[in-house]
Amino acid sequence: MKILDRYLLREIIPSFLLSLGFILFLILMGEIFNLAEVFFARKVPFKVVLEVLVYLIPSMLAIALPLAFMAGVLGGLARLSSDRETEALRVLGISPARFSKPILLMGSFLFLVDLCFTLWLTPAANYRWVQVMVNSVLSRVNLQVEPGRFIEAIPGKVIFIQNKQKDGLWQRVFLYQQEEPQKVQLVLAESGMMILKPGNKKGWLQLENGKSYQLSLDSADSLNLSKFNSSQQVLYLSLLFNRFSLEKQAREKNILELWRDWQRQKKEKGPIVQPERLTQLEINKRLALPAACILFVFLGVGLGWRRWPGGRMGGYGLSLIVVSIYYFLLIYGEQRAIKGSFSPWLAMWLPNLLLLFFGLYFYLTAWKRDVFIRLNLGSLKNLTRKISQQWLRIGQSGQSEKSQTSFPSFLDRYVFSRFLGIFSLIFLAMLMILSLTTFLQRLELISGDQQSIKLLFLFVWYKLPEFFLQAVLVAALVAASLSLGNLLRRNEILAFITSGISYYRAVLSVLLAGLILSPLLFFYQDRILSRSNYQAEEIWNLISSRPVRTFTYLNRYWVRAKETGEIFHYDLLEPREKIIQRLLILVPQNQSPGLCRLVFARKALIKDQGLGLQEGWEWTFSGEASRLLKFDFSEFPLPEAKNYFLKEWKEPSTMTLAELRKYSTDLEESGTPATRFRLEAAGRKAFSLSILILILLAVSLVSMIGTKGRGAKGLILLLGLSLAGGFVYWQTMAVFRSLGMSGALSVFMAAWSPQIIFLLVGIYFLLRGRT
Repeated sequence: MKILDRYLLREIIPSFLLSLGFILFLILMGEIFNLAEVFFARKVPFKVVLEVLVYLIPSMLAIALPLAFMAGVLGGLARLSSDRETEALRVLGISPARFSKPILLMGSFLFLVDLCFTLWLTPAANYRWVQVMVNSVLSRVNLQVEPGRFIEAIPGKVIFIQNKQKDGLWQRVFLYQQEEPQKVQLVLAESGMMILKPGNKKGWLQLENGKSYQLSLDSADSLNLSKFNSSQQVLYLSLLFNRFSLEKQAREKNILELWRDWQRQKKEKGPIVQPERLTQLEINKRLALPAACILFVFLGVGLGWRRWPGGRMGGYGLSLIVVSIYYFLLIYGEQRAIKGSFSPWLAMWLPNLLLLFFGLYFYLTAWKRDVFIRLNLGSLKNLTRKISQQWLRIGQSGQSEKSQTSFPSFLDRYVFSRFLGIFSLIFLAMLMILSLTTFLQRLELISGDQQSIKLLFLFVWYKLPEFFLQAVLVAALVAASLSLGNLLRRNEILAFITSGISYYRAVLSVLLAGLILSPLLFFYQDRILSRSNYQAEEIWNLISSRPVRTFTYLNRYWVRAKETGEIFHYDLLEPREKIIQRLLILVPQNQSPGLCRLVFARKALIKDQGLGLQEGWEWTFSGEASRLLKFDFSEFPLPEAKNYFLKEWKEPSTMTLAELRKYSTDLEESGTPATRFRLEAAGRKAFSLSILILILLAVSLVSMIGTKGRGAKGLILLLGLSLAGGFVYWQTMAVFRSLGMSGALSVFMAAWSPQIIFLLVGIYFLLRGRT
């Protein structure tokens, strides 16, 4: 291999690896956020968690390899073009054809690798992933019985306990079980305990010193009352498992299996049906995706041969636009083919055909100087530069008498202007990625008519504040590492230190930016993001034809009065008419396990000061005596009736902090878990420190790397370490949140532990750096 070929590959391969890592980071971050709660709720072993994540990697690589290759080619060639090295090669008589040989070689290699993934490795990994999820994750049971909560996880049974000792012994236990329609058994015991077998497939419920009430709700005379000193019931936990099919679907079949399915489906007479269309679509997708690696060579060389503003970052920005358009056409064509509007082969190969057409055009015209009208992609950068220069001029006028330690000094404005320029570019790129990705994902779920697409654009508009927050965090991390890394690469930080300015003083403006933005992020989440999430939810309700109203009413079926301990159970609640169907009321004794009253009504009206019961009966118990009273209408005093039964269910993301606190209190008083709402309230406050922590991580890594960060490779290393640190930080937040949801950690520890840990780590690395 000649020197020129090795030189080109040394420029492209680091950019390719960095782009590949960034794409995998985004995909894997979303997968872990989605799966973390399932892992911790079911107490999945760490080995199984790693196995699940490993089997996801082939499918990620199958889509990431072509996209990262395009970004790597444009990023690497844009650096050569910005330094006018491509013009030097043109003067030496080197044509784009000669220039593209090593790139074509790399593209061909990635084509073969990606082809192996799409045809064999990815389907096998997908099927193995389904097997592990069904057999090792979804088949696990984790019954968490918390005091003051109705536990309905076991089919046909409801458990409620008032207290729980440190040794796991329950106190004041209530058990409701319904094995036949309208026949129920109510058990109240002084103490109890659940014993599970090691395999988590079977267990026992052991109760001590209690009473059992068996009756049919439609026949009050059928009451059977009994006492017991000890009672043991078998729990068949296998009933908790949903039955999942392990039959291979299209995405879990290799190319030979898909081909046999297609041949078999073709022999069946009649028009093309959905299974055959999906099979053809999957076959063409398996071939079209790797082929993009070859086609990206022509487009990458054709665009990279020209000089683009912004250097390597400008190349990444251009590749982002190209990759986004390609991915959009791929997903859109797939959806149209599923609905029958496009043929499967055209839907999957149309993006590649467009790549071939535009790639050949730019490739064949690459040697001409003025054929292509250059797009002014650097307008934003130029605007930022002008603002920065104007800021510097304003700061210089009348400031010469100030000392170097004043704030903001010329140094502060210089460093911050570099940070702000890169931050703006990354922020806009992330905003576009998140918006486009959401649009494409939701496009798969809608009908596709013109009205739905208009509403989908409106939905994305109301989701922009959420994307804004995510983009700000990623941009802050990347901008801090790149801006300070560039200063380190050009020895400017060394010049600051040589002139007597410490590294801490040099990065003060960037750290203060994170400190100032932290409280602003909290108010942004609490006031703006919560309202926009509500609007987005309303629009999505319209798109998906769900009932549109402020919130859905909380159909809990079980309610407990906190003051008196009364338990209410109903079959149906009609909130608009304020009617409860088939209401059962249990009034427990205060001193010993048992009931004072047992009331049933076919219908109940919710009033201001109580319930109006219709067509029912009432059992009263006093010592050994009991009495039955049937009624057509009766009043049950309950001043908090409306608050108990007409409570609205609200999504935590649509509520302010004050609403979250009040709503959590109301839910807990009625016996409904409010962990999710408590965690959202605490997490919202803790999350506001994220931008400061991410900037601190990047700043500390620059100080730790020091002279190792000089040069292009050092800059890529620094960016890679920053992204890895950010990835670990986000996943740590997901892990602690899942621990909080499962009850393994308190709400405060689940919300604040990641912030405290990474804040201390960032400070430690910063103090360890050479200043």
